Amino acid sequence: MKESTRAAVLVVARLLIALVCVVTVVVVRPTVGWGNLAIMLVALAVLIGLLADYNRKFR
Repeated sequence: MKESTRAAVLVVARLLIALVCVVTVVVVRPTVGWGNLAIMLVALAVLIGLLADYNRKFR
């Protein structure tokens, strides 16, 4: 696989993961409970992980 194709696939995959996490947080937010809180925390942790991975390139 070419490097440019690989980079494009990674960008699309990261974008889809971020979108899924944001939608998860928004959908689960109105409900109350420890399970829903755990789901939101996991989704936010994944978003922070994606951000850290993105920022690692630009140190």
